Amino acid sequence: MKLNGGKAEAFLKSPRDSVRAILFFGPDSGLIRERGKALVSHFADADDPFAVTEVSGDVLKKDGALLSDASNAMSLMGSASVVRVRDLTDAAAPIVESWLDSGAGALPAIFEASELTPRSKIRVLFETRDDAAAIGCYPDEGRDLGAVVREHFSSQGIKLAPDALPALLARLGTDRLAIRQELDKLILYAGGPDSGATVTEDDVEAAIGDIKTSSLDDIAFAVGAGDQKRLSISMDRAFSEGTAAIAVIRGVQRHLDRLHQAKANVENGSSIGEAVKRLRPPVFFKMMDSFISQANVWSTPDLARALTLLLQTERDCKSGLDIDRSLCERTMIQLTQAARRNRRQITN
Repeated sequence: MKLNGGKAEAFLKSPRDSVRAILFFGPDSGLIRERGKALVSHFADADDPFAVTEVSGDVLKKDGALLSDASNAMSLMGSASVVRVRDLTDAAAPIVESWLDSGAGALPAIFEASELTPRSKIRVLFETRDDAAAIGCYPDEGRDLGAVVREHFSSQGIKLAPDALPALLARLGTDRLAIRQELDKLILYAGGPDSGATVTEDDVEAAIGDIKTSSLDDIAFAVGAGDQKRLSISMDRAFSEGTAAIAVIRGVQRHLDRLHQAKANVENGSSIGEAVKRLRPPVFFKMMDSFISQANVWSTPDLARALTLLLQTERDCKSGLDIDRSLCERTMIQLTQAARRNRRQITN
């Protein structure tokens, strides 16, 4: 079954006994990890280090029996073990379907995947079965992000001053895990959980960094602007931090997709300024001028071609060859050069 919004939240608070497999997928890897961890805690004994069996999607597709074996295993403390499958892909769809049909396992299994198209075999499998659930995980945006912040502070016994929330939202990105980490840091700064402290705008200014301007954002804006020097510096920084090539590709993909959305709004009659302001999550105010400039540089067909190239590059990176970084760098350079050509054509 397909679960969105309130239905997804209700299910996560009280999972149905009839659902034996839960799939979390989407672009927000932090939210996927958070929800997966929470659901594991719901089913498994938190004090038993062997209560969870983690399996990678790559390993699963090579050994179809692994899922059944893991789901039937018992922990050292005698309780059933929860299976958590990471990086699930369509290649494992027949294995998961066979496992569901077999009825194996005392507890539900939790599956995690990246972005999946509506036609994805694994997504269709989970969305069309009554004993499985598919939950999309997308970046918090607009009012939703504000609700997440207020809910998190409330659960920790911390109050939030009215002027603190806008200052906080201006600094937070869209990855749920990074957001939670920053909020927890702010709570400790204010006095700790259950201290009853009130977080002020000054606390936000002092304790919270600007996680919107990450190395991935730097790469995306360098590509969009055609800034070769900035791209080189940002790529080196990202890889030195251990960022995966696919994460870089998806970061640029999201950025160009937002440019594409802005162009669509313009084609529907909005001014470029209005089109950009309608985007959710909103463009960080420090990046607004650069974003608008890039929207003027890229044409809709160019953006469509760029997004296709990024999709193909991601597929190539998953081919099994250890050349992810080279493929990623080549594509980023190609796109940066395309932006530079577009800019020159506009100015000439």
